Amino acid sequence: MIKGILFDKDGTLLKFDELWNEATKMVMPKFLHKIGIDADEENVSMAVKSVGNSIAAMTYRDMTKAVIEFFEIEADDKMLSLYSKQLEELYFEEVTKSTANILPTADLDKLFKWLSDRKLIVGLATADTKQTALKCLDRLGVRHFFSYVGSDDGVVGDTNTDMQFAKNGGALAVGVLSGVGEKEELKESADFIIADVGQLMYSWKNIEIQESR
Repeated sequence: MIKGILFDKDGTLLKFDELWNEATKMVMPKFLHKIGIDADEENVSMAVKSVGNSIAAMTYRDMTKAVIEFFEIEADDKMLSLYSKQLEELYFEEVTKSTANILPTADLDKLFKWLSDRKLIVGLATADTKQTALKCLDRLGVRHFFSYVGSDDGVVGDTNTDMQFAKNGGALAVGVLSGVGEKEELKESADFIIADVGQLMYSWKNIEIQESR
Protein backbone atom coordinates (compact mmCIF):
# COMPACT_ATOMS: atom_id res chain seq x y z
CA MET A 1 0.00 0.00 0.00
CA ILE A 2 1.36 3.42 -0.95
CA LYS A 3 1.60 5.69 2.10
CA GLY A 4 3.42 8.69 0.68
CA ILE A 5 4.83 10.39 -2.40
CA LEU A 6 8.15 12.21 -2.78
CA PHE A 7 8.06 14.89 -5.48
CA ASP A 8 10.82 16.62 -7.40
CA LYS A 9 10.28 20.39 -7.73
CA ASP A 10 11.62 21.94 -10.94
CA GLY A 11 9.95 20.64 -14.07
CA THR A 12 7.65 18.48 -11.94
CA LEU A 13 5.68 20.92 -9.78
CA LEU A 14 6.74 24.15 -11.47
CA LYS A 15 7.67 24.95 -15.05
CA PHE A 16 11.43 24.73 -15.40
CA ASP A 17 12.28 26.92 -18.40
CA GLU A 18 10.08 29.83 -17.39
CA LEU A 19 11.83 30.15 -14.03
CA TRP A 20 15.39 28.84 -14.23
CA ASN A 21 16.41 29.64 -17.79
CA GLU A 22 15.24 33.22 -17.36
CA ALA A 23 16.86 33.47 -13.92
CA THR A 24 20.17 32.18 -15.31
CA LYS A 25 20.24 34.93 -17.94
CA MET A 26 19.83 37.52 -15.19
CA VAL A 27 22.23 35.91 -12.70
CA MET A 28 25.23 35.18 -14.91
CA PRO A 29 26.30 38.80 -15.60
CA LYS A 30 26.37 39.48 -11.85
CA PHE A 31 28.20 36.23 -11.12
CA LEU A 32 30.84 36.88 -13.77
CA HIS A 33 31.49 40.25 -12.20
CA LYS A 34 32.01 38.58 -8.80
CA ILE A 35 34.58 36.13 -10.18
CA GLY A 36 36.48 38.81 -12.10
CA ILE A 37 35.27 38.12 -15.65
CA ASP A 38 33.98 40.85 -17.97
CA ALA A 39 30.21 40.45 -18.25
CA ASP A 40 30.03 41.27 -21.95
CA GLU A 41 27.43 39.65 -24.18
CA GLU A 42 29.74 36.87 -25.40
CA ASN A 43 30.98 35.88 -21.94
CA VAL A 44 27.47 35.86 -20.50
CA SER A 45 26.31 33.65 -23.38
CA MET A 46 29.20 31.25 -22.79
CA ALA A 47 28.52 31.14 -19.04
CA VAL A 48 24.86 30.30 -19.65
CA LYS A 49 25.87 27.57 -22.12
CA SER A 50 28.38 26.11 -19.67
CA VAL A 51 25.53 25.02 -17.40
CA GLY A 52 22.96 24.52 -20.18
CA ASN A 53 20.05 22.11 -19.63
CA SER A 54 22.13 20.25 -17.03
CA ILE A 55 21.09 22.87 -14.50
CA ALA A 56 18.06 20.69 -13.73
CA ALA A 57 20.29 18.12 -12.03
CA MET A 58 23.05 20.42 -10.75
CA THR A 59 23.75 21.84 -7.32
CA TYR A 60 25.02 25.43 -7.06
CA ARG A 61 28.49 24.00 -6.48
CA ASP A 62 28.22 21.98 -9.72
CA MET A 63 27.15 25.08 -11.62
CA THR A 64 29.93 27.17 -10.11
CA LYS A 65 32.51 24.55 -11.05
CA ALA A 66 31.21 24.39 -14.63
CA VAL A 67 31.51 28.17 -15.07
CA ILE A 68 34.93 28.64 -13.49
CA GLU A 69 36.36 25.67 -15.39
CA PHE A 70 35.04 27.09 -18.65
CA PHE A 71 36.82 30.40 -17.98
CA GLU A 72 39.90 28.53 -16.67
CA ILE A 73 39.79 30.16 -13.25
CA GLU A 74 41.91 28.43 -10.62
CA ALA A 75 40.05 27.94 -7.36
CA ASP A 76 40.81 25.76 -4.37
CA ASP A 77 38.04 24.16 -2.36
CA LYS A 78 37.66 27.21 -0.13
CA MET A 79 37.28 29.59 -3.09
CA LEU A 80 34.93 27.18 -4.85
CA SER A 81 32.72 27.17 -1.74
CA LEU A 82 32.80 30.99 -1.60
CA TYR A 83 31.88 31.34 -5.30
CA SER A 84 29.16 28.71 -4.89
CA LYS A 85 27.61 30.61 -1.97
CA GLN A 86 27.66 33.83 -4.01
CA LEU A 87 25.93 32.08 -6.91
CA GLU A 88 23.34 30.59 -4.57
CA GLU A 89 22.56 34.04 -3.14
CA LEU A 90 22.19 35.55 -6.62
CA TYR A 91 19.77 32.82 -7.68
CA PHE A 92 17.78 33.11 -4.46
CA GLU A 93 17.44 36.85 -5.01
CA GLU A 94 16.28 36.28 -8.59
CA VAL A 95 13.86 33.36 -8.21
CA THR A 96 12.16 34.78 -5.12
CA LYS A 97 11.34 38.12 -6.71
CA SER A 98 7.64 38.85 -6.91
CA THR A 99 8.06 39.02 -10.68
CA ALA A 100 9.74 35.57 -10.97
CA ASN A 101 7.94 33.16 -13.30
CA ILE A 102 6.98 30.48 -10.77
CA LEU A 103 4.25 28.70 -12.69
CA PRO A 104 2.61 25.34 -11.82
CA THR A 105 2.78 22.47 -14.30
CA ALA A 106 -0.80 21.41 -13.43
CA ASP A 107 -3.65 22.20 -11.03
CA LEU A 108 -1.56 21.57 -7.90
CA ASP A 109 -4.21 22.64 -5.39
CA LYS A 110 -6.62 20.07 -6.82
CA LEU A 111 -3.93 17.37 -6.88
CA PHE A 112 -2.73 17.88 -3.31
CA LYS A 113 -6.25 18.10 -1.90
CA TRP A 114 -6.94 14.79 -3.67
CA LEU A 115 -3.81 13.24 -2.13
CA SER A 116 -4.67 14.69 1.29
CA ASP A 117 -8.15 13.16 1.14
CA ARG A 118 -6.42 9.78 0.72
CA LYS A 119 -4.21 10.41 3.78
CA LEU A 120 -1.04 10.27 1.70
CA ILE A 121 2.09 11.89 3.15
CA VAL A 122 3.67 14.32 0.68
CA GLY A 123 7.35 15.29 0.56
CA LEU A 124 9.77 17.15 -1.68
CA ALA A 125 13.30 16.22 -2.78
CA THR A 126 15.24 18.85 -4.70
CA ALA A 127 18.79 19.78 -5.67
CA ASP A 128 17.84 23.35 -4.79
CA THR A 129 18.34 24.87 -1.33
CA LYS A 130 15.62 24.44 1.28
CA GLN A 131 15.18 28.21 1.55
CA THR A 132 14.45 28.59 -2.16
CA ALA A 133 12.32 25.44 -2.28
CA LEU A 134 10.07 26.68 0.52
CA LYS A 135 9.70 30.07 -1.18
CA CYS A 136 8.64 28.33 -4.39
CA LEU A 137 6.11 26.15 -2.55
CA ASP A 138 4.74 29.30 -0.93
CA ARG A 139 4.34 30.99 -4.31
CA LEU A 140 2.60 27.88 -5.66
CA GLY A 141 0.27 27.95 -2.65
CA VAL A 142 0.91 24.33 -1.66
CA ARG A 143 3.54 24.48 1.10
CA HIS A 144 1.04 23.47 3.79
CA PHE A 145 0.53 20.09 2.10
CA PHE A 146 4.19 19.07 2.55
CA SER A 147 5.36 17.11 5.59
CA TYR A 148 8.98 16.91 4.45
CA VAL A 149 11.34 18.99 2.31
CA GLY A 150 14.73 17.46 1.46
CA SER A 151 17.16 19.77 -0.28
CA ASP A 152 20.57 19.74 -1.95
CA ASP A 153 20.14 16.12 -3.00
CA GLY A 154 18.71 14.95 -5.84
CA VAL A 155 9.38 10.19 -6.29
CA VAL A 156 7.82 11.80 -8.97
CA GLY A 157 10.33 13.62 -11.11
CA ASP A 158 11.32 14.78 -14.59
CA THR A 159 14.87 13.39 -15.03
CA ASN A 160 16.49 9.97 -15.06
CA THR A 161 18.41 11.04 -11.94
CA ASP A 162 15.07 11.38 -10.12
CA MET A 163 14.07 7.91 -11.33
CA GLN A 164 17.32 6.38 -10.08
CA PHE A 165 16.87 8.18 -6.77
CA ALA A 166 13.51 6.46 -6.37
CA LYS A 167 14.86 3.06 -7.44
CA ASN A 168 17.79 3.27 -5.03
CA GLY A 169 15.31 3.88 -2.25
CA GLY A 170 13.17 0.92 -3.27
CA ALA A 171 10.28 3.14 -4.37
CA LEU A 172 8.15 3.28 -7.48
CA ALA A 173 9.42 5.86 -9.97
CA VAL A 174 6.90 8.02 -11.84
CA GLY A 175 8.33 10.20 -14.60
CA VAL A 176 6.65 13.38 -15.83
CA LEU A 177 7.07 14.95 -19.26
CA SER A 178 6.54 18.52 -18.03
CA GLY A 179 10.24 19.07 -17.33
CA VAL A 180 13.56 18.55 -19.11
CA GLY A 181 13.49 14.75 -19.35
CA GLU A 182 12.52 13.14 -22.66
CA LYS A 183 10.27 10.08 -22.78
CA GLU A 184 13.06 7.86 -24.14
CA GLU A 185 15.36 8.89 -21.28
CA LEU A 186 12.73 8.35 -18.58
CA LYS A 187 11.75 4.95 -19.97
CA GLU A 188 15.10 3.55 -18.85
CA SER A 189 14.12 3.66 -15.15
CA ALA A 190 10.54 4.87 -14.72
CA ASP A 191 7.77 2.49 -13.68
CA PHE A 192 5.22 4.94 -15.11
CA ILE A 193 5.40 8.00 -17.33
CA ILE A 194 2.68 10.65 -17.26
CA ALA A 195 2.24 14.03 -18.94
CA ASP A 196 2.33 16.04 -15.69
CA VAL A 197 1.64 15.61 -11.98
CA GLY A 198 -2.04 16.36 -12.52
CA GLN A 199 -2.33 12.99 -14.24
CA LEU A 200 -1.52 11.18 -10.98
CA MET A 201 -5.18 11.33 -10.00
CA TYR A 202 -6.21 9.48 -13.15
CA SER A 203 -3.35 6.96 -13.12
CA TRP A 204 -3.50 6.15 -9.42
CA LYS A 205 -5.30 2.81 -9.74
CA ASN A 206 -2.66 1.45 -12.11
CA ILE A 207 0.14 2.77 -9.90
CA GLU A 208 -1.32 1.07 -6.83
CA ILE A 209 -1.66 -2.20 -8.75
CA GLN A 210 2.00 -2.00 -9.82
CA GLU A 211 3.14 -1.24 -6.27
CA SER A 212 1.29 -4.23 -4.82
CA ARG A 213 3.03 -6.72 -7.12
